[in-house]
Amino acid sequence: MRIQEGIIVPAQDQQYQNFIVRYNQNLHGDFDYQSDDTFQIVNDLFGILYVPEQDVPALEFNSYSYSSIPKCYTYMELGALSASGVLRLHDHPYLRLKGAGTLVAVIDSGIDYQHPAFRNGDQSKILSIWDQSLPGGRSGRIPYGREFTRVQINEALAAENPLEIVPLIDRNGHGTRLAATAAGNRIPEENFSGAAPEAELVIVKLKPAKKYLRDFYLFPREAEVFQEDDIMLAIAYVLQCAVENQMPLSICIGLGTNMGAHRGDGPLSEFINSTASFSQNSISIAAGNEGTARHHYLSGADRQEKTDTVELKVGEQESTRGFSMEFWGDSPNFYNIVIQSPTGERLPVSTALKYGTQELSFVFVETRILVNYIPIERRTGKTLVFFRFLHPAPGIWKLLVEERMPANGGFHIWLPTRGLISDETYFLKSSPEFTITSPGDARDGMTVTAYQYRDNSLYVQASRGYNTENVVKPDFAAPGVGILTASIGAGRIFEQATGTSLAAAQTAGIAALLFEWALIRGNEPYFTGNSVKNYLSRGAVRDDIIQYPNPNWGYGRVDLYHTFELLT
Repeated sequence: MRIQEGIIVPAQDQQYQNFIVRYNQNLHGDFDYQSDDTFQIVNDLFGILYVPEQDVPALEFNSYSYSSIPKCYTYMELGALSASGVLRLHDHPYLRLKGAGTLVAVIDSGIDYQHPAFRNGDQSKILSIWDQSLPGGRSGRIPYGREFTRVQINEALAAENPLEIVPLIDRNGHGTRLAATAAGNRIPEENFSGAAPEAELVIVKLKPAKKYLRDFYLFPREAEVFQEDDIMLAIAYVLQCAVENQMPLSICIGLGTNMGAHRGDGPLSEFINSTASFSQNSISIAAGNEGTARHHYLSGADRQEKTDTVELKVGEQESTRGFSMEFWGDSPNFYNIVIQSPTGERLPVSTALKYGTQELSFVFVETRILVNYIPIERRTGKTLVFFRFLHPAPGIWKLLVEERMPANGGFHIWLPTRGLISDETYFLKSSPEFTITSPGDARDGMTVTAYQYRDNSLYVQASRGYNTENVVKPDFAAPGVGILTASIGAGRIFEQATGTSLAAAQTAGIAALLFEWALIRGNEPYFTGNSVKNYLSRGAVRDDIIQYPNPNWGYGRVDLYHTFELLT
């Protein structure tokens, strides 16, 4: 498909801004909504509105806009199958579960479709690919980008130059690693197998986040980040593929963000909750790698003092560009905040400009701080203060926070995740609790943390739970340290990788095995994503000296074989 020169695709065009809207809650009554180039329906609740940049006022947060401006997500990755009981089921004389008849979806950086983990000669195990990053307008099932079918992928594999037919490249390799871990072919000579080697794959390569969002959130230019609305449309696409092919679907999301109140109620999290509650769909999500990042500050909820001093060390790398930070205070408390620079200069944050942006300019350092103070954020009811530090001076910054009712709640502050801010910027008195990244905080998704399967120790950088509504997160742990998986490196076919995204990928493959047993073989005809989560939680391995569930391990270590032992 060739795109005619001059045709504008708002979803991809940098001159358009994207907004997530709840179109069926329109104050003016019902309308017969249809998708077009400027409005794209995601499901029966959410749609994406594309507005020309010149028609949008300067971007800022207020009580009504926080959920509508897309958040940005990045990668959660920095002999495992036997530890989770998978190989014993591959080779079990009666069960022989390998994922046949199921579909695994990976929404990420794309895939190296020529890798032996995804092909048998000139035949691909990939059902279809949607590349959001390639030029292209509305066509068939996709609102933008290009779609490649299995017929086209097989044609490419048989061609002398495959990229002329299917010009998809996974430059990062993250998506390739997740796809191989979840559903790569069994390759005995490499001692490798995906968790569900006979499952088929559907792949979405996310397009990079638009420049206006990267600039608004002050992300580094080299960081790879993706938009919330693109991820939502990707989920809608893979759901459609599964329905059309009448296959149970296991989705893997190895991305995360520290944006939001960490209570699982953003648009993407809500979409995940609704998806997992339907029959034949499950979603496995990385818990995040923020446990030791020192990116979270937690005030003491049971203290009586009215003031709290938050000390933030800002590194040299942030001084050239800046960074953003979110403060979330519990209701019904009220917060007064004063910011102190490394030179001791203090400026107060206004609590009156709830619909505007306050600019704090310091005299003795060349730093500006843009602040949006929202006393009651519409979706959560919490106090949200969004900070953007522009060219911050390196050193120790302080937030002097006064609470009117300190015994009736507390507050959280989150910095961006690893990869979006340097390791030299952190809270001096940080907390590893409540560091599960979004959308891992979604109630009904399967949130997976990582452990070292060789000695059963928790991955040291793994995010810790629960979410801020005390919903158990993570749900359980899967191997995610030193995992053998597919490589895109020159001369290498496989490599070791680490991160909670790998643990989520293995769980996505395990979910496919459960779907094969329950749906393909007719043992449980109404199996849902919640069924998968509950089966795996019940069969998880738990140590006698640890109380479960807990914020580190959830309900324990995934062991699919033990799950089947309990069934019998």
